[in-house]
Amino acid sequence: MFISIWLMLAGTAFGQIDIGGLADFELRKGGTDSDPTVNQTPNDKWLIYTPSIRLFVNAPISDNWFVSGALQSDYYTGSRSEIFFSSFNINWLAAENFKITAGRFTTPFGRTDELLLSSNNPFVHLPLSHVWNMPVNQQRGYFFGESSYDGVPGQSLVYRRMYSQGVKLTGATENERFQYELAATLTGVSSYTDVGEQNLPAFIGRMELRPVIWSKIGISFGRGAYLLDDPINDVLSDKERAGYRQTIVSAHTEFSYSYYQLLFQYTFNRWDSPWIDPDGQLVQEHLDNDVAHYLAKFKMRFPFWVGGYGAIRYERYIPKELTLDSLNITGKPTPDKDRFEVVAGYKLNRNILLKVSYLLSKNKGMELKDDVFAIQLSAGF
Repeated sequence: MFISIWLMLAGTAFGQIDIGGLADFELRKGGTDSDPTVNQTPNDKWLIYTPSIRLFVNAPISDNWFVSGALQSDYYTGSRSEIFFSSFNINWLAAENFKITAGRFTTPFGRTDELLLSSNNPFVHLPLSHVWNMPVNQQRGYFFGESSYDGVPGQSLVYRRMYSQGVKLTGATENERFQYELAATLTGVSSYTDVGEQNLPAFIGRMELRPVIWSKIGISFGRGAYLLDDPINDVLSDKERAGYRQTIVSAHTEFSYSYYQLLFQYTFNRWDSPWIDPDGQLVQEHLDNDVAHYLAKFKMRFPFWVGGYGAIRYERYIPKELTLDSLNITGKPTPDKDRFEVVAGYKLNRNILLKVSYLLSKNKGMELKDDVFAIQLSAGF
């Protein structure tokens, strides 16, 4: 049915449909504390598997209208997911440098253009902002002890699959020195829902300025409700549930010269959250779950090896202390983390990228065995 719909759309326009794909093949070995929400590794065994497969489809309707979509299967919760639409949207090219998108699309936050697809990411792993989960979920807000949402405990600052649902505006100046994406979505940057559950949308956006050819400056923001209507949070009214929001801002600057690229990024995130216990009782009305994330990246293309490069990324992840009044406890919900990733890559041809990576993590106060060695082959088709 899916193919027939696309062919009908294409047949009414140009009589053609563009289909492509991307598959990742990996060999990896993680430490004994490996987990998808820790280091994107399902377990501590030697693994040979395909962590992500995508099929892209683009169907023109007219000169200014087209439909775009992506089918995907991945290891988001540690086992192979069913095939689903990670993207499905209709687009109107209203002007040469202005587009309106409606449906499910890539979340316009941060450096998604680099992180979403392995073929564009110089590293094997996503940064901590997209992987490390805090004890805040869409059902109970803050939780103390064990909890889960759809099998995934808590939330990362940015939803790891990096897609949202809503309406998005994309534009640029004539010389493309300034570009922007602005979106109204169903929920905040850290979460996802298929249907609207709030009377007000979340707002997400990113802007990037290239003042000179060798430098970029980018700013991203997001603010919106993230709690979903669920029996366990019936203690809250619809208005109260909508009043708990995620606020996140990020800024980065990038410098490029010859074979070298250097990037610095800072992200601040706050979940204003209730604390609801497993019995649905409101233990504490407001907690500010704050996180600061620092990132630095250096990449060098090898002048002596065409298609080869080396890169290193350093991150520091710092949650703020919380005070749990009912338990008379003050402390950090998760430990500070330092993480390094070192990678060497080689582009075998236009569509195949090979990477060898080592991920090294240090966790203050609670050391985890979560280092990872990985070899990844990204193949486009």
